[in-house]
Amino acid sequence: MEDNLRTGTKNSVSERFVPDLRSAHHISFMHAREVNADWVYPSHEHKQYEINYVLRGCQTMIVNGASCRLEEGDFVLIRPGDIHSSRSGSTGGFIYFCLHFEIDDPPLLHLLDAFRHSAIAGDSPEGIAIRPALDRLAAYAVSDKSFDLAVRTGIQAAFYELLSQLCSLLSTGADTKDDRRPPHPETAHRIESLIHAAAKQPIYHGHSDGERPLVGAIARKLGISESHCNRLFKKVYGVSPRQYLSTMIRDEAQRLLRDTSLSVDHISSLLGYRDIAHFSRQFKRWTGASPRDYRSGLPPIQPSS
Repeated sequence: MEDNLRTGTKNSVSERFVPDLRSAHHISFMHAREVNADWVYPSHEHKQYEINYVLRGCQTMIVNGASCRLEEGDFVLIRPGDIHSSRSGSTGGFIYFCLHFEIDDPPLLHLLDAFRHSAIAGDSPEGIAIRPALDRLAAYAVSDKSFDLAVRTGIQAAFYELLSQLCSLLSTGADTKDDRRPPHPETAHRIESLIHAAAKQPIYHGHSDGERPLVGAIARKLGISESHCNRLFKKVYGVSPRQYLSTMIRDEAQRLLRDTSLSVDHISSLLGYRDIAHFSRQFKRWTGASPRDYRSGLPPIQPSS
């Protein structure tokens, strides 16, 4: 198998590698509400992000002491812990759509927390780009359709489109001292993508562990210094690129060891180690157990009913 992988790599002309795409999010709730001219919502805060989007009429919001008037098509991004209140801003009342969500994506979280302009005008270039996704989500909120699998999948698709547009907006508006460099979170995300490629490279291409790109090679590919690469990545992910790569390889080793059809020697080869002894020493440093001891300590797989 390893020889076949190496032959395939040798005869390749070109390749674009897309690493694993992993994301976790939770849409707490979303709703559309029509209120009258006397409607008031008192000051409060919550742990989720919130997008408040005016569908008709006018709304007045106060976010962290700053007042903003939202006309039809305008929306506001509220972060966890932001103290905010709301009231009607028009004599005829108004209709608004509200989306609460949580995400587990360090670069995007960094962008959301760094961008300080909450209110976005619906007729601005940013608003025009984001509103189609908001409109699709709002349409689901007012629909009387049953929330079957197709509808839930459609909501997820519109939500990811919204996140994509927010990423573009926030990356463009993020502060940076050097305009030639991407903003910190985006650079950290590119570093993480290259680390993913490095972790998967031996399994898919038959490369040895020693051929994995090191931090210096990743930094050169991005046109930044190694120290800058380490600093930006740790600022967003909380660990160094080397530690992140090591954790990824450990997790992959544990995943493969759960597949009892693969021998430990085969797993060692898949992960790119030059011999099983090298792999076993490294795995024991990670977990305190040898690969075989780790596998023997796993709970047995229960037969399906």
